[in-house]
Amino acid sequence: MPIKRINSTGRKRILREDAKFVVRSTPDGTHTFDANINLSDYDLPPEAPVIVEAYRQTTIMRFQHGTVASPRPAQATSRKLVEFLSPDSLQFRVKVISAGEPLGLLLAEGDRIPVSDYEEHPDNRIPLLPTVPADLGHEAWRVDFSGSSGPLLLINIHLGDWRTVAALPAFRSLVYPAAMRQVLWHIHKIYEAEDVDDPENWCSHWFQFASALPGVGERPSGDDEDSDWEEWITTAVESFTSQHQMLNQLTAFLSREVTV
Repeated sequence: MPIKRINSTGRKRILREDAKFVVRSTPDGTHTFDANINLSDYDLPPEAPVIVEAYRQTTIMRFQHGTVASPRPAQATSRKLVEFLSPDSLQFRVKVISAGEPLGLLLAEGDRIPVSDYEEHPDNRIPLLPTVPADLGHEAWRVDFSGSSGPLLLINIHLGDWRTVAALPAFRSLVYPAAMRQVLWHIHKIYEAEDVDDPENWCSHWFQFASALPGVGERPSGDDEDSDWEEWITTAVESFTSQHQMLNQLTAFLSREVTV
């Protein structure tokens, strides 16, 4: 059995295998979640309250979830994820809070827990740029950096079937290179002082992805000029578009539209 890790503050880390979440659609068009949380191996006070948080970027919903001894799910009506337009890219967080002195102390936490499928297999893939719907006014798309888990590609919900729009060759070939350039430049300028080599850091995932593209190589150092970074980012974007034949996809899509 894996060892439950403890950090320097004494807070215990709840493993993903002990906290699984399944998101389901409801008849009224919203979504709800089912939780299966097992805290029996963590040596926590039985009476300590359990809190579940569903979140995406800066939007968070908090739910009471019983106690360590009896982590009961709340009623279905109180588990509705009404703050989220879709369940895409949702993550969950489990917190165990002290019921005694000192009151409210965080005793254990599990974070960045992905949604599991109906057979309770978690989706452990790490999408670099998850797409989610949002009301963007007259903007078709936008990259959102407001959360701590990495950027999201927001698609205007007024486009209708936003998933179909996001999958269109014309959309992908025009949007993804621009979004990729924006993300890499944002990491360089905003997160320059952070340890982007930390495997838990979303910036590290993006740099690994870009560096592994054909002909790109290692990124410049933090002390290099902006012109060096601009050249490296341009090379990465060009390699990405070439690898996925994005210009050909756009040309073929436009040709079909013209002949129809």
